[in-house]
Amino acid sequence: MNDLELASETQALPGLRASVDKFIGWLERHGDGLSHDPYDLWGTRYGLFSRRLYYAKHPLGVPLVAPLLLAEILCPSVRGLFVGKQRYATSDAQLALAFLNLHALTGEAKFLARAEEFAAHLLRQSIPGYRGYCWGYPFDWQNNHGLWKRDTPFITATPYCFEVFLGLHDATGERRHLEVAESIARFVQSDLHDTPTSADAAAGSYSPNDHSQVLNASAYRVMVLDEAARRFNEPRYAATAQRNLNFILQNQREDGAWLYALDHPSERFIDHFHTCFVLKNLVKVNRGMKSAAVTQAIAKGYEYYRRELFDEQGLPKSFTIQPRTQLVKREMYNFAEAITLGALLKERIPAAFAHAQQLAAWLITNHQLRDGHFTTRVYRGGWRHTYPFVRWPQSQIFYALTNLLQAQVQ
Repeated sequence: MNDLELASETQALPGLRASVDKFIGWLERHGDGLSHDPYDLWGTRYGLFSRRLYYAKHPLGVPLVAPLLLAEILCPSVRGLFVGKQRYATSDAQLALAFLNLHALTGEAKFLARAEEFAAHLLRQSIPGYRGYCWGYPFDWQNNHGLWKRDTPFITATPYCFEVFLGLHDATGERRHLEVAESIARFVQSDLHDTPTSADAAAGSYSPNDHSQVLNASAYRVMVLDEAARRFNEPRYAATAQRNLNFILQNQREDGAWLYALDHPSERFIDHFHTCFVLKNLVKVNRGMKSAAVTQAIAKGYEYYRRELFDEQGLPKSFTIQPRTQLVKREMYNFAEAITLGALLKERIPAAFAHAQQLAAWLITNHQLRDGHFTTRVYRGGWRHTYPFVRWPQSQIFYALTNLLQAQVQ
């Protein structure tokens, strides 16, 4: 199956549950969350040095990053000689959320127990020294802003953990889970920064160490604080969320798109999964807010997304304008986020849900491997990267497929 096959908007996708069960079998055999990562070689001393020169446009930058790129394409397993497997908060959280979905669907205690196991791992990974529980990545990250040290908490990782502990509270009624979620909200409110962008709007920072204007970072913060304001009756959270929401609404382009960020020329691009991050958080926020302005932004944003970020086959493109040096033809992270977004939009945009079913069918048929895990990416020319990274995109795909399962029965 190379092109997408049409699916009914109400018909359940055949084989979806079998695919999920097959993945669970692989996860248990693979290490249950322990994994290498796409960024672990870049976090070595050589990786950080070469990337720093690359971002500085030093003549040696390209020659020094080239061996790491070639290793990633031709032999990604070579990283095992230099770095060990680790746990990643983002993947542990998404695995927990997937098992919570399965528990909600089946009522089976084993799935709730699995979610509790991953939540326990999250508590052990939380970064100390802040006003509440928070999470980041266990590697140094060199980017065009500079070096972000390992164990810097990020708003792009922490919200998934927030959803885990709220979900566990809702499933069990146990106060301890709600207390963790309340602690996370304190971090998101008090340790992150607001950068005013208009009289009634502000961008939320990516971490406690910056004042960036990244659109998806603000969208994640809005989602957490809006939900926390309702759960914990905290007006400060609602006020901050509204200012960050205004930043997102005021910076939606006329064509419906959002740039990745506004504060650095190299980050004024439009890509697939970051667009999904903005849209899915707006959808979650508007469940309770029921704002006409947010509804309009979602509709306008999705129209752009569907028109510009899929190819003629209806399959995800990584960028609206493909970079000249883009080596990746199919990035499976894009599929995962597109499926989750379509599941969230089932009631508001039925065509988005139908498209999510089509994408899931294509993904399962073409890229779920015999042992249960999924292809990581496909390079131009057809070369497949099948070495599994749980954080990118195995946990996202598992979570996406369980989101689709849940949407099919609602």
